[in-house]
This record gives sequence, C-alpha cells and structure tokens, in this order.
Amino acid sequence: MFKAEIEDVGLLQDSMKTISDLISEGLFQLKEDGIHLVAADPAMVGLVDFHIEKDVFENYELDEESKVGLNLENLYSILRRANSDDTITLEVKDDESKFYINMEGRSTRNFSLPILNLSEDDIPSTDQLDFTFEGELETNVLESAIKDAMVVSDSVTVTASKDSIEISAEGDQSDVDFKITEGSEGVLELSGEEANSMFSLDYLSKMIGAKKLSDTVTVKMADEFPVRLEFEIPDEANLSFVLAPRIEEE
Repeated sequence: MFKAEIEDVGLLQDSMKTISDLISEGLFQLKEDGIHLVAADPAMVGLVDFHIEKDVFENYELDEESKVGLNLENLYSILRRANSDDTITLEVKDDESKFYINMEGRSTRNFSLPILNLSEDDIPSTDQLDFTFEGELETNVLESAIKDAMVVSDSVTVTASKDSIEISAEGDQSDVDFKITEGSEGVLELSGEEANSMFSLDYLSKMIGAKKLSDTVTVKMADEFPVRLEFEIPDEANLSFVLAPRIEEE
C-alpha cells in the first residue's frame, strides 16, 4: 500500500509536463526516501532521471518499496486539472491494478489510471558516464541560446571549455552563434576540459521546459559524448536529462 499527500501542486504539474513532453510511459519507483523515475524515449536518444523527496509530501505512507508503471501523458492530463490550492493524494491500494489520484479543495475529485506492466531492462544506465566539463548557468540563458538556434536549424553544436560555452547552428539560408564567457551575466561557473558535441534541438527544447522548476541548470559534457542537464530544487526534487549526441552524416 502507498499513499502520499502533497500541497505543492505546481511541483507535480511542472515536473510531469516536462517529462511527458519527452517520455510517454515510465516506471515509478516508490521508495522510503521518495518517488523516483528513470525512463527513456522509444528511440533511446533522451533519458529522464527524476526524484521527488519524501519530505515534500505532507503525508507519505509506504508499506514496502514497489514499482508502478504509468502512461505519463495521461498522468499529466489528470494533474493539470488540479487547482493551485488543492491537496493531491496519490494512492496505490493493495491487490489493485489502478493508480488513484484524489484532488481536494473547493471540490473533491477522484481519478484513476491503469497500472502498466513495464520493464526496466531496456533503460540504459547513466551512472558510468564520465563527463569532463561542467557548467552552471541561469536557465534563461540556455533557453535563449536554444531558441536562437531553432530559428535556423534542427540541430546545434555545443563547444564548452573552462572559459566559455559556444552554441552554434547552421541552416540552409542562415546561421547563428551564441557565446557566453566566464564572468558573463547568467554564467555562474565553468570548469573542466574542452568538449564539443552536436545535439537535436527538438529534444533540447523539450528538456528546457524544466525552467519552471529551477532558475539554474548544470550542464555536463565530454567530447562527442551525451550531455546531462540537471535542474535541482534543493531539498525538494531533482530533474535531470541525458541526451545522446547527434551523429553528423558525411
């Protein structure tokens, strides 16, 4: 049996909105320290790693650790119906195949979703990724660079060093180059070795939706390697994405 009550409606809504834009189904791990989700898109290009702390919930009851597979798009469709002053209760009852969502405020509403039988076997592990560069930026700086690049192309090249991050894109008719350096407004910290990789803007534009959760983002890279974007709300939640590099066709 699992039952958890939360009053921070926006945290759930914003998290699930960003995740469901990228991933359609996911296996939630209900643990003593909170709720975890690690899931990849069908193409295995983008991966999400989400954790919401137990202490965020007003009440958190868990008989034993378990896993619950859900359709994330349907979950978000339900959560978006909650009002900001509602209390949301998430519940899994013993010997039942449904996930219950209760919203209580000016009215009481009860929803349920079928629990899906999902496998973890196909989800790649990111624990062993060895990044050589790390930068911390204000989220709106990265969002601006992504939006600039989307004007001219569907992919972007990111070149990072201990002194700067350069984000460039080339299209058929135009190109753009966005460069920020150590000490620039919105750049909090840059460190490590030079790294260069190309990425899909479609995926990056969905991942940057996590700006609603955190004013800062940590970017981790290596040369011709996946990028990891970490959005953290201290003592509440952590939402990270790993995006595989795009291979340029010769």
